[in-house]
Amino acid sequence: MTSFSTLVHGIAHWAQVRSHHPAVHGQRDGNWFHHTWFDHWERVRALARGLIDLGHQPGQAVALLGANSCEWVECQFAVQAAAGVSVPLYATSTPAQLAYILNDVEAEFLVCQNELLLGRVLEAEQTGAIKPLRHIVLLEGPTTLEDPRTCTHSQLMAAGQQTGADRLDGRIAGRAADDLSSIIYTSGTTGEPKGVMLNDRGQLQVLQGLFDRFPPFQHSAYRVVSYLPLSHQAEQLVTNVGTVRMGGEVYFCPDIKAIRDYLVHARPTLFLAVPRVWEKFEAALRARLGQQKGVAKRITDAALWLEGMADRDAGRFAPVLGLPRRVSKKLVFDKIRHGLGLDQLEVALAGSAPMEVATLDFFRQLGIPIYEAYGLTENSGVATCNVYQQARAGTVGPPLSGVDVRLADDGEVLIRTAANTVGYYRKPEATAQLYTADGYLTTGDLGEQLSDGSLRIIGRKKELLITAGGKNVAPLEIESVLNRIPGVGQSVVVGDRMPYLCALITLDPEALASLANEVGVPLAAMADLAQHPAVQAHLWAAVDVASREQLARYQQPKKITVLDHEFTVEDGQLTPSMKLRRAAIAERYAAEIAALYGEVPNAAGSSAVASKAVLN
Repeated sequence: MTSFSTLVHGIAHWAQVRSHHPAVHGQRDGNWFHHTWFDHWERVRALARGLIDLGHQPGQAVALLGANSCEWVECQFAVQAAAGVSVPLYATSTPAQLAYILNDVEAEFLVCQNELLLGRVLEAEQTGAIKPLRHIVLLEGPTTLEDPRTCTHSQLMAAGQQTGADRLDGRIAGRAADDLSSIIYTSGTTGEPKGVMLNDRGQLQVLQGLFDRFPPFQHSAYRVVSYLPLSHQAEQLVTNVGTVRMGGEVYFCPDIKAIRDYLVHARPTLFLAVPRVWEKFEAALRARLGQQKGVAKRITDAALWLEGMADRDAGRFAPVLGLPRRVSKKLVFDKIRHGLGLDQLEVALAGSAPMEVATLDFFRQLGIPIYEAYGLTENSGVATCNVYQQARAGTVGPPLSGVDVRLADDGEVLIRTAANTVGYYRKPEATAQLYTADGYLTTGDLGEQLSDGSLRIIGRKKELLITAGGKNVAPLEIESVLNRIPGVGQSVVVGDRMPYLCALITLDPEALASLANEVGVPLAAMADLAQHPAVQAHLWAAVDVASREQLARYQQPKKITVLDHEFTVEDGQLTPSMKLRRAAIAERYAAEIAALYGEVPNAAGSSAVASKAVLN
């Protein structure tokens, strides 16, 4: 791979050597368009010149708020080309959350998707929560705002095209790999967000280590769909760093609900998804396969049986199963992958939270091995990853090249790498607490190192529950068991300082039909099924069996509450990267949790479901 020191210099490089190759793709009014690498670079340069003409100074922060799009990324690179610092904001942020970050970076420039999102920022202005912005760039126009500070993306680009390039060229020439290029704010599962300072050297090192682990990218095209929030470092790596590092292509999907359509159109070679997305794909596929009848069902069942046999003893059955597996691959699995848009996929990645082993097994049988990776924003996104064609379920693989991982005495994962952040923006005390005396980053995650060097994540230190009996319990391990139960969408284990554990459970919207059929009740809306006594009894029985079989006694939930809706980002119960906001969930469902502890299980260990209806 070609070497360059910064992402901006990388775009300039590909604009020369792949000038006519497509770089970015998007939709406008339902029609697809693309920009070549040459077009992409010229547009970035024009926007950067426009920013400089507006008075942008080197080192100045520019905030970006909105869904993933070509225009969003053009503006981010324009900021960096102008020697500025990009500060991505989550589109789901409240006015108070936006105000916190805008104040922290003292933002005077804002790039915003549309007037609707801008309204949240203007609300913060009007209440005095932030100082008035100097300049606002709207990605979607035309604008109806009569505000002299506001221009559209097109207007800024047009203005920049009319100005000289000398000042911009000087800033680009002076840009170095160790310069602060972006501040990514942690999503804040606990406490206030902190701005992680990142540079291009660290991000490019991570990409080098990641692609060294996957040989196909030495010769295959790099093509991705950008759909997870660009305010998250994992998507920054896939969308911006990876595409620029490889001279590849990116398709922008502004709404995660449309991801399946975009996958079919783009046919990516790399696809990153959080476990929740993979689980939804699995549930939809299982439901579809479950509806098959006749010959189609028999062929699919036989194909899955063959893969199961191969899994159990590949060496013993290989001579016998070789031809049948090749036939079933063509008749079943190739068609499934094509229908998903994943038939050209070289590497499937998962991160942000542990994957269920059953989900990993399901996709591996379909010919889509998923490689779990682990990292934090604080180490530029990825520190460990499973090895190509050697993925070990339940682990996040060994460290990437240039990364040293060790465990503290209490099991906390510690990481030392040149890709680690220099610290939190304007938070020297938090930065000092981030590192050990010998330079290891403290992750806050509890882990276990296996004999082959792989790392297994057990949970978060701050999420440990301490029961009244003094047992330290990591809820993540228990929730992993509960989430594998058919019909369960999400779960949250509670019980800190209490005599026993309980769980809040949501239904899987993709599995409502199969759940209703299994229980023997009419199909209904999620809220109605969640309140049905037969559904609640069925789920409690499944929880009881699964926990008794797979968990220690002190880990077993004694009661559950079935909620009538999912936890969502919009409700503030999930982070944008789909992690549980446990404090917010505990506050929102305080009454339901209190009801769970209104009656202690009897001596025989019998339990109850506490919900809208209680079953004893």
